[in-house]
Amino acid sequence: MLRRIIFIFVFGCLAVSMTGCGTMLAKVTSADDGKQLNARVGEEIDVTLDGNPTTGYTWDAKDLDASMIQQIGSTEFKSGNPGLVGAGGTLTLTFKTLKPGTTSLTLIYHRPWETDVKPLHSFTAIIIVK
Repeated sequence: MLRRIIFIFVFGCLAVSMTGCGTMLAKVTSADDGKQLNARVGEEIDVTLDGNPTTGYTWDAKDLDASMIQQIGSTEFKSGNPGLVGAGGTLTLTFKTLKPGTTSLTLIYHRPWETDVKPLHSFTAIIIVK
């Protein structure tokens, strides 16, 4: 009986310690605009914002501190109405934290070829990496 209790205790400790392994993922939305967000080194941050790429608009990072945080992968679009061609939905950008510190994550919603036009929307969050 004592062996069984010890086995369960050791197995439980291993299971808990392993949950810290692997990549953590933070989900960020427009509700987080202007907020301070905490992250850990190596954590991935998914930023999901409304958008419609059929209009030519897209979300892009602006003035990203590449020593602190980097975008990984490409922007992913999910239609809000898959049965309707040209329907809006959400765009998700994924970033990975690289080292401890504080950085600003600013995204702009714009048409990339319109260089002298103010972005339609923007999103900014302060990321504190520990």
